[in-house]
Amino acid sequence: MTTARATARPQQERLPESDERQQREERILEAAANLLVRQGYRKTTIEDVAREAIVGKGTIYLHWKDKNELFRAAIWREEQRYLEEIKRRIAADPEGGLLHRVTTHSMMALLDYPLMAAMFTGKADIFNGMMGAVGPTFIDQIVADTDAYLVQLQQAGLIRSDLPAPIITYLMTALKLGVIYLPELIGQKHMPAMEPLTEAASDLIRRWLEPERLPSDTAAGKQSFIELLEKVKEPEERV
Repeated sequence: MTTARATARPQQERLPESDERQQREERILEAAANLLVRQGYRKTTIEDVAREAIVGKGTIYLHWKDKNELFRAAIWREEQRYLEEIKRRIAADPEGGLLHRVTTHSMMALLDYPLMAAMFTGKADIFNGMMGAVGPTFIDQIVADTDAYLVQLQQAGLIRSDLPAPIITYLMTALKLGVIYLPELIGQKHMPAMEPLTEAASDLIRRWLEPERLPSDTAAGKQSFIELLEKVKEPEERV
């Protein structure tokens, strides 16, 4: 007569419920980000994300109430990673305090973050979706923070002081929005490669705003920009 096994097969260790939830959330956000890059904001659905993440549609609603909330979370997650990379590049650059170098690092870092790059290379609806989730108070604060940063650069002698900071903020924002929306207006085929576009934008900022003779120490500009990035948080975190 055969005997029963003396020992049962060891059960696979389970992660704590909070860890399982966090891993599932990360998988869903990654799937959402990948789909936004491939399909854009308007065309991507909750069903698409569920298939990509290999979860039930109802599971997604355990984490986010609707498509807009999920996509906003995916975009902000990618943006925070992108901003950390810019900080790293600025900190490592001896000239990182100069505004034209900030322009260079901000644009070249896009190449490492596909969702952020998609906003600047033909999928403006991703940017529209993100902006649709924020209110005027949030936008006003971003503008005010940028004005304050530019004033600090003026006081440090790193950019020209004969132009009011709000004018500079307005024109730089117009340039950024132009880069975001222009591919949809004139066609993707007219979009230049990121490297030469970055070089031209950096040179434009340098010639337009920076004096011929710069201070020998640009650390103040670097610190001011890092502080500006630290203020870029989700709307509910800024209240």
